[in-house]
Amino acid sequence: MYDESIQRALKRHKITPITLPAQFLPALLDNFQSDTPLSQIITGTAGDGKTYHCREVWIALGGDAAVWNQGAKIQRLALEGRTLVIVKDLSELMDDEGAELIEAFARDVIDPASSTFYLLAANHGQLLEKLKTAPDTPTVKRLATVVEDLLVVGKTSDVGMRLELKDLSRAPAAKMTADIIEAITTHEGWVGCASCPSQAEGQVCPILENRRRLMAEEESDPFQRRLTALIELSERNGGHFPVRQLLALVANSLLGHPAARDGLMSCADVPGIQQSGRADLASVYRNIFGENLKQSRAEKTELFKKLNLFGIGAETSNRVDNLLVYGADDPAQAEPYAALVLSDPIYGATPAFAQAQRAYLEGDEGTDRSQFLAALRAQRQRLFFTLPDALAESYQLWDLTVFRFAGLFLEVADKLAAKQALPRQALGQVVRGLNRIFTGMLVQNQDELVLATSGSYSQSKRSPLLDELISVPRAAGEEVNLVADGAGGFGVSVRLVRGNEIPLVVLALSPTRFEFLGRVAEGALPSSFSLECHEDLLAFKARLLRETEKRRELDGDDQAVDGELVLRFIELGGDGRAIQRRVMVRA
Repeated sequence: MYDESIQRALKRHKITPITLPAQFLPALLDNFQSDTPLSQIITGTAGDGKTYHCREVWIALGGDAAVWNQGAKIQRLALEGRTLVIVKDLSELMDDEGAELIEAFARDVIDPASSTFYLLAANHGQLLEKLKTAPDTPTVKRLATVVEDLLVVGKTSDVGMRLELKDLSRAPAAKMTADIIEAITTHEGWVGCASCPSQAEGQVCPILENRRRLMAEEESDPFQRRLTALIELSERNGGHFPVRQLLALVANSLLGHPAARDGLMSCADVPGIQQSGRADLASVYRNIFGENLKQSRAEKTELFKKLNLFGIGAETSNRVDNLLVYGADDPAQAEPYAALVLSDPIYGATPAFAQAQRAYLEGDEGTDRSQFLAALRAQRQRLFFTLPDALAESYQLWDLTVFRFAGLFLEVADKLAAKQALPRQALGQVVRGLNRIFTGMLVQNQDELVLATSGSYSQSKRSPLLDELISVPRAAGEEVNLVADGAGGFGVSVRLVRGNEIPLVVLALSPTRFEFLGRVAEGALPSSFSLECHEDLLAFKARLLRETEKRRELDGDDQAVDGELVLRFIELGGDGRAIQRRVMVRA
């Protein structure tokens, strides 16, 4: 799925192209059409749409599509006394070509009288590599410094550089997912399915059924919201979904079936799949996680590796499994079983599932229980995407993932972005988790931050010596709060004094860190968590210890007076709260 090959395929097959919103296209066109344009660098990861942006700019500014399709490495376009140089991929240039271009680029972006402007596209690593191999001149060095600043912090102090950098990898993939689903499922080519014989006589075409479910036309349908929530959480954890991967996700969701060639159905495969009675294996809810592919292939595909980190299908709750396993025979489960399983005869209460369920419950010797366990996995995946919002809390929706507190994480992020009141349990849970990590004890305090030390260094697992008790509600200049980070996420901030003498100490909270704190606050931590989270939180504790030491220095507070040192040991009261016991040490 490269832009160049897609253009050739569209022309060969006479297909109307899928049109997606180009994130930076309006800004690029406004820039190059203005009286004082700036040169532009478009960067990102493979598949983010860099070539697409370059081609759309070329055509929108009057360039000939036929000339573009000739594939020249460097394209030039005359614009009313100015020249626009477009390079759709810096990595295509040989070393000498790249060095010559970078040297001219550096010279023109510094010269205010230059009439040549540039639009360069490159992956992050390729861009830095070309800058390193360019001639070692003062202008190139200056350009390299500015580009590194723009990549790392998003701005530069060099005001004389007529250059902007746009990073496509920072675009929120969750929003693009909805746009891609709409563009594919409403494409004019679907009109041809109206006369398809695979829909005749009550037959269900799995491709069209998957399309219908992807579209989620009813407002109450949670499918798209749950899918975009997974993608947003993955991005908050450092994952990135280029447009190319999102296109692959939607295509695989529509066409996946393990019995088809390469795991992807064509129209010719549908009659055979219908006759086999296993159309349920084409379930869109399985295909999202690459279940239609061979396991080895799915594990090597970056897209499915990121989505399968949520463990949907393997994780569950007692209530969900009781419903799926015993619901058909349990009168107490009859109503929810009818609403959540029997209501979906295509991917829910299928003959294959009912047969495997019956064989599992009867426990006949020689019964292959793996068939029912595989069917149970598929049903958990289906329930995650179809469970009505009204039942999400009672059935503990996010217990179907490894991130049990993901729903609370997303709610806090949304409330902070909208400047609304936060859920009451959120801050208390974070503070209780921090206190247990800071002390190494099962303390219950959540109205104050218990900052403790081992007396030697802050990396010890158990810290019995109290350093400070920091009030969570605002009091005497102290405050602990959850704050937005300006990019859709949030963190926990600690204020130690009034004014700005000592800055806020902030820890960014990813879904993994938030989950870690939530599990610790509840008193149980799975061994599946890496040590990285624990080490990050101990590093945060070390920063707080340094700031409290600075505060004591500003206040002139010395713990040793007249040769006497007061040590404050932490003990747990009957209610589990940390209390201090003072010990006087005389030298």
